Amino acid sequence: MSLSICAECLSRLRISSTAIKALPRSTPAWTQTSSFHRTATQYKSPLVKKKSVQTGSSGGNTRSRQSQSARLKKKTRDRPKLPPVGERRAQRRRIVLSNTNAIPVSGMETWTKENVAEEKYIGQMMALNGELLDQLRDSRAFKTTQNWSLFRRPAVLIREETVRIARDMIDVEDGGDKKLVKHLVTGERASGKSLLILQTMSMAYMKGWLVLNIPEAQEFVNNTSSYTPFRLAEDSSQIYNQPHLTQLLLQRAVASNETLLRGLKLNHTHSKPLTLGNKATLYDLAQLGAQDFHLAHTAWQALYKELSDPGVNFRPPVLLAADGVDHWMGPSLYRNAEHKLIHAHQFSLVRQLVRLLFSTSQEKSFINGGMVFFSTSGSNSPAHPTFELLLSQMRAVQRQHISPSAPDFPLPKPYSKPDERILALTGAATAEQNVNLLDLKGLSRKESRGYLEYFARSGLLHQRVTDGFVGEMRGLSGGGVVGELARLGRRVVA
Repeated sequence: MSLSICAECLSRLRISSTAIKALPRSTPAWTQTSSFHRTATQYKSPLVKKKSVQTGSSGGNTRSRQSQSARLKKKTRDRPKLPPVGERRAQRRRIVLSNTNAIPVSGMETWTKENVAEEKYIGQMMALNGELLDQLRDSRAFKTTQNWSLFRRPAVLIREETVRIARDMIDVEDGGDKKLVKHLVTGERASGKSLLILQTMSMAYMKGWLVLNIPEAQEFVNNTSSYTPFRLAEDSSQIYNQPHLTQLLLQRAVASNETLLRGLKLNHTHSKPLTLGNKATLYDLAQLGAQDFHLAHTAWQALYKELSDPGVNFRPPVLLAADGVDHWMGPSLYRNAEHKLIHAHQFSLVRQLVRLLFSTSQEKSFINGGMVFFSTSGSNSPAHPTFELLLSQMRAVQRQHISPSAPDFPLPKPYSKPDERILALTGAATAEQNVNLLDLKGLSRKESRGYLEYFARSGLLHQRVTDGFVGEMRGLSGGGVVGELARLGRRVVA
């Protein structure tokens, strides 16, 4: 039996107490589609935000009804506070001269001006007193690569070269000609060149000399300081000043020689901008350049005039020391207005000091004599072939006694381009009794034994120092190189 009502109407029937009303008959809406078309299917973009349905008569905000995701606030990172200006440099150059954990060495004598030239102290360690340590620290004579922090009290090893330099100082003081002794120290890395400069400065301080020290000659050529054009030289080349480096030189001179400079009155009058009173001393003159870098060059020239020109008042002997002068024997990293490299001899202070070392006459040298003590660098040596040629010429004259006119005399290689400014120094460098070339080599057996015994008495070397042990250490250190010997002496444990 077939149903007389459709299924759609049957699904709408419900049980009710009221009378069943006639349901309207609706016709289904059929959508006509095509089975084949070329139009791409278009969907609604998922990026379009769905419209919210407003409910209520007031149309309230539905944003409060939506779920809120957790929003994490970005934490601000606390940036570390930068150290004050100059603190990192001071920490990098910090020198420790005493170690309270080291064993005190008993029976060690103090180095004084009375025993600096005695040969019986060769191979022994001599202690430095406190006042001398302050002067050496103010002049930056100590190096961070040296082993001062390993021992209870600072001490130096007396070498044969130390006694030789002490006798040269005695000759300057006792001689009537007031000569100027010149030394150029060379040697391999860690051979003790900087320590020999420190010993020379110590003897000069003990004898009451005026000490001028340049601890790092490379600071004048590595393009880290200010420079200004000054004047034209004889060869029409531009000369430059370095005011800040000249100021540092005067600051070291004032700090380390304060007592001596305060007792030396002026011999000459100096024009403006140097304003000095009638009772002014060399300390007041140097202090003007040490306080203001604009006056540094003028104050330095005035101080050099006071030390080199004769006058009424007394002038002490002068020691001029510089470490790493091989950096001055070639082009620098500075550039001129045409962006060309400036030669190191175009800087006025470098030019003046190099001429003082390689001058053949005694004019414009220190009036009461003195010593020029320059040293090359072994660990940071620049590549200047012309300067190496100059050193070989000096060795040929002083060691092998070869005349500059002999065929075996070293000459520049053919088709090479030597530095003309360095070649111009050949005549003065090879002159007799002018510049003494001091090749610093390893320690002798006696000096090596005394040095190792000092390590053992300080508690660093835990082994008996015998002749066999000394020979073994000298062999391992390349023939007694003092730096390598110190490195081995603090590592050997029984």
